[in-house]
Amino acid sequence: MKLFCSLPSPFARKVRAVAAEKGLDLELVEVDVFQTDNGVDRLNPLRKVPCLLADDGEAWFDSRVIVEYLDGLPGGPRLIPEDRDACLQVKRIEALADGMLDAGVLVRMERLWPGRSAEQRSAAWQDWQWTKVDGALAELQARLGGRAYFVGDRLSLADLAVASALGWLDYRLPDHPWRPQVPALAAWYADFARRPRFAATAPPPLPAG
Repeated sequence: MKLFCSLPSPFARKVRAVAAEKGLDLELVEVDVFQTDNGVDRLNPLRKVPCLLADDGEAWFDSRVIVEYLDGLPGGPRLIPEDRDACLQVKRIEALADGMLDAGVLVRMERLWPGRSAEQRSAAWQDWQWTKVDGALAELQARLGGRAYFVGDRLSLADLAVASALGWLDYRLPDHPWRPQVPALAAWYADFARRPRFAATAPPPLPAG
């Protein structure tokens, strides 16, 4: 299987973390999504990554669909419970994590939009996105409730989705001090980030300066 992706992407990291826990081999194909002919355009009409090219030639996207596809393959523990209620709880946590990322990405885009000076950037827009991020963080801490896992008593997609999102906040938006407002969630992440399989999916270091 080939995963077309950008290594810094938290959505790609979630997929890679699921594959690692399942013991599945993925061939990573790094792409520049801003190039018109990068291979993804022939697989996903939205031209977005991550995009999985399965062994049977079928292309799957986005990350939420990919992880469900991978979890249904033979081998490794199930990360999305078969029980309906537990499955919905896992998917709700994933939605919180992904939604928090969507808001964070909008902040980053506002800051980096080409040709826009600092004075032209909307502080109100960024504040609105930060409200979503902070709200998601508070909800995640409340739902964790001091436990080791978000849903049930073992690892699930929910944990991998949240950890991937928190790692991205540190990686791309380090100026936002999220830990003081959710100390229990921060402690959980500090422990979870040391898991060898998850740590192996960390994005490459940013260039100095």
